[in-house]
Amino acid sequence: MSKQIIYNPEARLKMMAGIDRVAKAVIVTLGSHGPAVMIQHRTDGIMPMFTRDGVTVARSINFDDRIADLGARMLRDVAGAVSRQVGDGTTTSIVLAQKLAQECLKSVAAGFHPLQLKQGLDIALALVEKNLADKAVTGVTGDWIEKIAAVATKNEPGVGKMLSTALEKLGVQGTLNFQLGNSRNDEMEIVEGAQYPQGYLSPYFMTDKNREVAELENPYILLYDRDITDMMDLIPLLEEVKAEGRSLLIIAENVIEKALTGLLLNHVRGIFKVVAVKPPGFGDKRNNRFKDLALLTGGQAILADYSSPKLEHVSLAQLGQAERVIVTAESTTIIGAKGDPAAVKERIETLSQEAAVVLAKKPGNGSPTGNKHDYEELEDRIAFLDGMTGMFSVGGLADFEIKERMVRIENAYMSAKAALEEGVLPGGGVALYRCIKALDGVICANADQQQGLIILQQALAAPLQKITQNAGFNTEAVLARLDAEDNDHFTFDTLNNRYGDFLDIGIIDPVKVMRLALRNAVSVVGTMMTTETVIMEVPDLSIMDGYSPEWAAATREDPRI
Repeated sequence: MSKQIIYNPEARLKMMAGIDRVAKAVIVTLGSHGPAVMIQHRTDGIMPMFTRDGVTVARSINFDDRIADLGARMLRDVAGAVSRQVGDGTTTSIVLAQKLAQECLKSVAAGFHPLQLKQGLDIALALVEKNLADKAVTGVTGDWIEKIAAVATKNEPGVGKMLSTALEKLGVQGTLNFQLGNSRNDEMEIVEGAQYPQGYLSPYFMTDKNREVAELENPYILLYDRDITDMMDLIPLLEEVKAEGRSLLIIAENVIEKALTGLLLNHVRGIFKVVAVKPPGFGDKRNNRFKDLALLTGGQAILADYSSPKLEHVSLAQLGQAERVIVTAESTTIIGAKGDPAAVKERIETLSQEAAVVLAKKPGNGSPTGNKHDYEELEDRIAFLDGMTGMFSVGGLADFEIKERMVRIENAYMSAKAALEEGVLPGGGVALYRCIKALDGVICANADQQQGLIILQQALAAPLQKITQNAGFNTEAVLARLDAEDNDHFTFDTLNNRYGDFLDIGIIDPVKVMRLALRNAVSVVGTMMTTETVIMEVPDLSIMDGYSPEWAAATREDPRI
């Protein structure tokens, strides 16, 4: 296939055009006064998306000009990276990236060397990150988390209190899952214990028909990664369990009809108490889930390999144990699992390190979808082993409203977790603006690096300027008022038009959000400025003859597939 080669300055100018067009659409959402953006659904007849989330807007934009789309892709990547890491700060990262790219482009046109400019940006970035860390206020309280959530959700009432409760019970390592609710109000449930979404194989296992649950007290737990086809294979184990006066939870790949019928008859008649469920996970990831269950409950996973014993030879010593198990039609919850806590903690630390490696992968390093699935799988395993999980059901009047709120609330939760990790500083772009002074008087090795430092210094004011512009305030007046106060905690509340200490008036941003927004912006702009040539394939459009994407979208039976 033939190639198209685009040289500078044409390549940079076209990429800059793509960056400016995406940024113009995204920046309107910045701040508490930022309006929403309506995005047409790709399929006819489906309601458009309504969002105030910067990364969602950026991801919806593509250009016919492939060089301009490279610039747009850079902003999509920088916002996506921030979203994955801390949830909030996506629009701030785009504002910073646009300002940095504009100034760098001017400097290159004036004769400054791109590589030296990048080194200057990196020097300034390190100084700003250190300044943010030094000034960070730690010891985050529940009240601060509520205020952080209010800023991130653009003042959704009651959400901050619920997220604060979730973090208090789940901790930073815990997982709070979000789903579309079925009512007007938000609802949250914290599950004490390890839970996964697989229910009993038959409703006849229920021990409480009013509540439609099966409860087992002090049960043994059989972990069997095969089909159970013959009831007789279970008889020796069931006799041992009955002799101990205890119940049995069977977690197996499947229990075939004849074996299931035998279990149900004995269970209903009260001969022994048993419940059968399927294991968590699917496909090749199921073995890992079995091993996690074995570690958590102190048993042995009987896997489908030659090293594992046959079912009729399994003994009590190979079974896991727990204080209680609650099984519904949709989920299994194991409470008080009796595995080794130290071993469980070690496994959680190992999985956290693996997740960090996956999260750190840059675009182009592996499949983005595959990386995302791997990361989510590791996060699910950590949450399961950690023994606590939560479910936040987002309420609203209509689906499009609920979906828009769910994005903001999930971002707020991630921001609150980031605050617990690295502390907080004044929000609304003020903390970054205060870092300008930290770069005063810094002397770089040469004039080109010095120009890079000056460019980043100028960009630090951009988020604050855009927020005040979106709110309809005089930017110069706001900056003058902030400069008049020699107090790093002094900030401006655009929603209520007041100045004060950021902790008192509730304008709080996590340091980690600001730091990563700036770091990712500097990284993507450095890549663009040091690119001299773009080589692209010339597409063969003949294969699309007679194809109409509009017709294909209009005739799809289910647009969600």
